[in-house]
Amino acid sequence: MDPQTQLDLSKLNDSDKKELNTILAGEAQKATLQQTVHSLNDTCWKKCITSNISSGSLSKSEETCAQNCVDRWMDTQMSILKQLETMRG
Repeated sequence: MDPQTQLDLSKLNDSDKKELNTILAGEAQKATLQQTVHSLNDTCWKKCITSNISSGSLSKSEETCAQNCVDRWMDTQMSILKQLETMRG
């Protein structure tokens, strides 16, 4: 980044710093979600897509496998969240 365009964060007031931190936290969450979706997509693709997709669509078995892969991932995430909530009390 060009030094002339860099922001001097020490000049921000507390309200602006808080707003900036909130924005940055939101962007970090978006990046984490995007990485998770990419990883899920990659995993399910490698597991389920076994043919060249020349027709522009998946075969019925590939489509079913991909849907089951996503469903199992969602089930696992929900189970983990429930367990973490239980541990928190």
